[in-house]
Order: sequence, then structure tokens, then C-alpha cells
Amino acid sequence: MNPTYLRLEILRVLRVPQLLVFTVVLPLVLFLVFANLFGAARFGGVSSTAYTMQGMAAYGSLGGALFSTAAIALERRIGWNRQLRLTPLPPSRYVLVKGLAAWLVTLPGLVLVYTAGALLGVALPLWRWFALAGVTWTALLPFVVLGIALGFTGSSESVQAVSTFVLLALSLLGGVWFPIEILPEWVQAVARALPSYWLNAAGRAVIGGPGIGWTGVGVLLAWTAALGLFAASRYRADARRA
Repeated sequence: MNPTYLRLEILRVLRVPQLLVFTVVLPLVLFLVFANLFGAARFGGVSSTAYTMQGMAAYGSLGGALFSTAAIALERRIGWNRQLRLTPLPPSRYVLVKGLAAWLVTLPGLVLVYTAGALLGVALPLWRWFALAGVTWTALLPFVVLGIALGFTGSSESVQAVSTFVLLALSLLGGVWFPIEILPEWVQAVARALPSYWLNAAGRAVIGGPGIGWTGVGVLLAWTAALGLFAASRYRADARRA
């Protein structure tokens, strides 16, 4: 791992204003707007404020993981990937840096939303705040891999639209925006097969919701493995075309 390359990649991602607006600012604003919408209601054993806080934290970090790797498609179009293959940089390290940078840039959004939650009355011991951020951040791994897969699949013109569609679909069907219990049973069954549902559930388990058990862990690992295989196949296909 080249720390300089990783640092430059993180700075490059953070300089994209659209990314900061839609994955950091927007989730924070939405949380502030909806924080007290449901008053003293509780969902799944969690206060409505805490429930909304985790949902918006999941939404923003999920978007950050997907959008941060969109540069892969652009670099494929301009031939930068082809140039890198002529250097001593191993292809696996290129992918690893892209994924790690995408993973790291999700942290500011998490921290801001959780800080706003604390200011609005979500009371947790300090260690539980760290646990909440750590669990949510770890559960983002399949979405980082998904972002890499999309970067090697779509064109530079289409990847943003596809990523946005995937983000909205995973958020809506995964219960990130609202409890899936209000949806038909067959939709709930679909939701529980999605990694976005368990991303949200993992965080809520730390703040009083039901635990995710081995089922949730298994779903997240299965999606990570499947998407990893898909991303690898797309990378090899892209290398053959170069």
C-alpha cells in the first residue's frame, strides 16, 4: 500500500463538490428536518430521533461508498487505467486504493450525522457511539465493492445515473428511509435479502434495536463475496479490452 497514492486519492474524492453535497450535507439536512417529525414514537425499540439518525447516516455513507468509485469509469475512458498497467503498480493495489479511499471518505458523513444526533438528544455512552460508528462503517464493505464493480461496468456518462438508481433502490427497499414493517410482506422479504437492510439494522442494534444475528452477518458477507467476484470479472474484461 502506497500511503501517498492513498492520500492523493482521498483528496481527489473530497474535492468533488457534488459528492460532499449529496453524501454529507444532504443526509445531515434531512436528519435535522425529520428528527422530530414522529415525536416520542419508537420504531423497533429505538426512539424516532435515533432511528432517523441511523437511517440518514446509513444513506449518506452508502452513497459515499458508491459515488466515490465513479472515477474508475472516467479513468477507463481517458485511458488512465491503460497507462497504469504499464507501470510497476500492481492492478490489485489500484483497486485496493480505490476501495479504501471510498471507505474512508464515508467517515465525515457518519461523524456529522452522529454529532447532530447527540446534540438533538440521542443519549449514548461514549463507547456506544464508537461502537455505532464502527459497526456501521464495517457494514459498508459490500457497498464499497459494489461501487468498484459499477466503476468497471458502466461508462463515465452512465455510472452516476446508475449509482444514483442503485442508491435509491437499496435505500427504499432496504428500509433506510422508513420502517419496512409498513410495507407488504413480500417487500419485507426482499428487504431482508438486501445488504442495505442489514447495514441499517447493524447500527440500530447498537442503539437498542434487535440484533442482526448470524443471518445479517451472513447476508453482508455473501453480498461482499458475490460483488467481489463480479468486480473481479469486470476488471479482467476491462483489462482484455485495453
